[in-house]
Amino acid sequence: MAARRGYGTIRKLPSGRWQARRWEYGVQVSAPQTFGTKADANAWLSSVETDVARGQFIDPAKGTVTFGAYAREWMQHKANLQPRTRETYESQLWSILEKFERVPLGRLDAPTIRKWHAELLRSGRHANTVAKIYRLFRSILATAVEDGLLRSNPCHIKRASNEVIIERPGLTPEDVHKVANAIEPRFFALVWTAALTGLRFGELTGLARRHVNLEARTVEVERSLGFVRGKGAQVGPPKTPAAYRVVTIPTSGAAILAAHLEQYSGPDQEDLVFTSVTGVPLLNRYFAPAWHRAKEASGTDADVRFHDLRHFAGTIAATSGASLKEIKARMGQASNDAAIRYLKAAESRDREIADAIDARLTRTTEPNLTEFRTSSASPHR
Repeated sequence: MAARRGYGTIRKLPSGRWQARRWEYGVQVSAPQTFGTKADANAWLSSVETDVARGQFIDPAKGTVTFGAYAREWMQHKANLQPRTRETYESQLWSILEKFERVPLGRLDAPTIRKWHAELLRSGRHANTVAKIYRLFRSILATAVEDGLLRSNPCHIKRASNEVIIERPGLTPEDVHKVANAIEPRFFALVWTAALTGLRFGELTGLARRHVNLEARTVEVERSLGFVRGKGAQVGPPKTPAAYRVVTIPTSGAAILAAHLEQYSGPDQEDLVFTSVTGVPLLNRYFAPAWHRAKEASGTDADVRFHDLRHFAGTIAATSGASLKEIKARMGQASNDAAIRYLKAAESRDREIADAIDARLTRTTEPNLTEFRTSSASPHR
C-alpha cells in the first residue's frame, strides 16, 4: 500500500525497494530510480518539492535528451545566422559531436568537458579555433539551461573562450597605394573603398548602386554577399545588428568610387557596385587570385590579407581622433575589443601622427585619381 504525503506518494515494491511518485499536472510521475529505504524515498520527494517551490527543479526525463539532438535543433532555430557563419558553426559543432553526440544532456559534467577541451588543445588545432569551438559548446548549453533541461552550465573553464590576439601586418598608406595600383583595374576602387571605409569584403561586394550616395559621400551597409553551399552567391543580412550602418567616404575615395561606377557598374539601382571580371557577383574565390597577383607584383607582404585593409581603416580612424564609440559605429562592431585594438595601434604610431601633422601643414595627400586606370579587364575571373 502506498503511503501518502503532501507532495506525492511512496510505496513498497515486491522487490523490497521503495518507489516515490510526485504529482505533475494532476498525474503521478515516478522518480527515475527506486530507493533502498522509505526514508530515502521521502528525502527525494522533499528535495523535489523544495526545488519546485524555488523554480529550480529539472525533470530528470528532460536530461535524457542527447546533446546531438538538442544541438541540431539549436542550430535550426538560429535563423538570423549569416550563411558563412552557419557553415562555420556546423564545422565547429562536429568537433563537439565527435565526443558528445549520444551523451544525454543530464550526463554532461565539468570534469568530462575539461578532459575533452584538453584533448582538443593537444590535437594540433590553433588555440583560437579551440576557443571558438568551446564558445559554441557553452552557448548551446546555456540555452539548454534557459530551456529547463539543465540546472547549470557545465562549461565553466576559466578563459577557455578567450582568443589570443594575433598581430596582423600593419599597412601604411604607401602599401595601399602599391597594391591598389598593381591589381586589376576593376578592383582598384574596391581596394581603396575597403581601406577608407573599413567595410568587410561581403559588405563591399553586397553593395548596389542604391547604397551609394556620391553627393553625400556615403555608403549604406544593410546586407552582405556570401557563398552558400549548394546555392552559390547569396545576399543576406550583415554580420551583426551593429553592422547596419551608413559610412562617410573621404572626398578622394568618393571620386574613385564615382569613376568606378561609371565604368564598371550597371545603370540600375539594384546593379552591384563590385563584380567579377565577367560581371557576376564577386565571391572571394574569384577575387583571391587577383589579390595574390597584386601582392606579388607590388612587393607587399605575402601574409597581408584583404581583411587587413579593414584594420588599416580602423587604425586611420583612430589616429584621426575618433573615439571608441565612433570607431565602433564606423566599423560596424558590436563589441569594444576590436575597436580598442585600433586605438592601441594608434597609440603605438604616435611618431607617425606627428609626421602626418607636418605633412598636412605643407600639403594634402590623397589617392591620385589619375592612377585609376581605364584599361579593360584581364581574362582572369
